[in-house]
Amino acid sequence: MKDRSSLSFKVFYFMYLGAMGSFMPYINVYLEKSAGLSGSQIGLITALSLILGFCVIPIWGVVGDKTKRYNDLLKFSIAGALVMVFLYYKAATYPMIILCAIGLEMLRLGAIPMADTLATNYCHKTGSNYGSIRGMGSLGYMLASMAVGFLADRFGLDGPLFACYACLLVIAFPISFSFPKVSKTGELKTEDIVQKGNFKELVTNKNYIFILIITMLTTVIVDSAMNYAGNHLVSTLGGPESSISWMTFMTVLPEVLFLMVAIKVINKLGFKKFYILVVASMILRFGVYSLVGNAYAFLAVSVVHCLGVAIVTVGNLTYIRNSVNSAVLGTAITLFTAAMSIGRAIFGYIFGVVYEYGNSYMIFMISTAGFIVALLILLRTKHFDEIDSNKGHIK
Repeated sequence: MKDRSSLSFKVFYFMYLGAMGSFMPYINVYLEKSAGLSGSQIGLITALSLILGFCVIPIWGVVGDKTKRYNDLLKFSIAGALVMVFLYYKAATYPMIILCAIGLEMLRLGAIPMADTLATNYCHKTGSNYGSIRGMGSLGYMLASMAVGFLADRFGLDGPLFACYACLLVIAFPISFSFPKVSKTGELKTEDIVQKGNFKELVTNKNYIFILIITMLTTVIVDSAMNYAGNHLVSTLGGPESSISWMTFMTVLPEVLFLMVAIKVINKLGFKKFYILVVASMILRFGVYSLVGNAYAFLAVSVVHCLGVAIVTVGNLTYIRNSVNSAVLGTAITLFTAAMSIGRAIFGYIFGVVYEYGNSYMIFMISTAGFIVALLILLRTKHFDEIDSNKGHIK
């Protein structure tokens, strides 16, 4: 039973994050090249969809924690996203593109928090490695993204972009039916009855707020800036659309391998040292992005991306699980995702304006400044002391 559930999670993450990989790295290129939108228009789409997504996503967590129907909410999110992908493909005007982008974001944002809540609870109870589950998702992301890039060079971007996204969601949907059930009287009963929690307790948790701030200055900036990595490679550096596939290969293959052992590395170094190492690698990486106009150098330094992914997937989720009341874990994860969405909205719009009136190099320079601030905070913080005192015993 344990092996079957673990396999279900791995296949689901492979397919679902594969769908994300087939779409997210290319959507801004599609909006610029096929839809003919400007940088500020793309930035506005990003900002509006993420801001409204921010308003909706806490509802996913609250409803999930109250009803324990994480499985049903996950299925609803996937089904809704499928409908919006079809409408997005048909959208022919700027207002319609905005509406479809907003609808897609609001619906798809519920899937990963619900899946993460199910997966982290499963791993916590069975002693399974969440990193290995998430690593399969990264593998799916890489392979699907590379496939779309090569197909786009041959057939154009529009068809492969939407078709691959939809097909992978269709495959992921029935797999979600095989996940372990969570009910009010089921296997999670003891934790949920013994521990009571509320929203106020969560937002006043200093460790939770700290890790959110660090995430804003690292992961959120990375994600927002890398939305323009395809534009940088294709428009600024003049490469083919398949260069986006190679970028995905260079970032995600090391990620797949590293996630398998990430928790062991974190436990060995300690959370504080590991986070400092990651942020230092971000400064190096984006420093090269902002100063070197060579696609090969861009791709080579992107290898360290795996470290950043490890903190947002394994590091942050582990830290949150060990820092908040388990009765509000679903709310904690969805609120965390919502806050990241609003951060991406702000930086996404700013970077869109910077791209239109400046260039993509400036986006990477601004990002580097944010990482330096994060590094200074990490060097002085004591928020990792408690979790590092349990080093070697964190799962």
